[in-house]
Amino acid sequence: MLDAGSPPDRRAALKGRHRQAIVDACAGLLTERRGTDFSVDELAQRADVSRRTVFNHFASLDDVVLEVGTGVVASALVLPGGRAPEGYSPLDDLVDLVSSPRFIEAVSYLTRVLGRADNRSSPEQAIMAFRSVTMASDQVMASLATRHPESNPEDIQLLVGTFAGGVSVLYELWCAQTGAVDTPESRGAWLELLQRLVAALRSGNLAGTPPGTS
Repeated sequence: MLDAGSPPDRRAALKGRHRQAIVDACAGLLTERRGTDFSVDELAQRADVSRRTVFNHFASLDDVVLEVGTGVVASALVLPGGRAPEGYSPLDDLVDLVSSPRFIEAVSYLTRVLGRADNRSSPEQAIMAFRSVTMASDQVMASLATRHPESNPEDIQLLVGTFAGGVSVLYELWCAQTGAVDTPESRGAWLELLQRLVAALRSGNLAGTPPGTS
């Protein structure tokens, strides 16, 4: 343990290692238990830290779980750097993100450990799964602003919010159809549903065709 006189960078490094150990331990427990059926004491033991250390970093166990979920989603929502190709709209970028196998794998994982498609999870767990998606949207908006500097940031925010709302509806339909498992068949079902959402948005702002010009 570092004492109070330790250099700030060493204390910060230790705090960072503790926080990451807690998050990694939580991810492992979520996978093993296929849900959140574990206590703060079990989490602390797995992370090799004290219970107090867990609460020094997170207000509750749900907050640790939320950070794990957000990290899973964020890793699946990474756009290429630089400006988008000419003629490529923000909506095109969003469609690429959520049609990727990595995104479907991430959503399937969150459903399995938080929002179980067989309805054995609590409503709070299902909400937490999509809070993870919502929290990752800030990363997406920042990437879209870089790739489409000509677009109004408020319009991008509106598009992302509208698109995320549509994706949440698709998710419910997809769960009902497939049980949210990650298989070639379920991926095909997801893409078919996504095409319906895209068709409904193509005439919207930032979709590539300004409203009233089609």
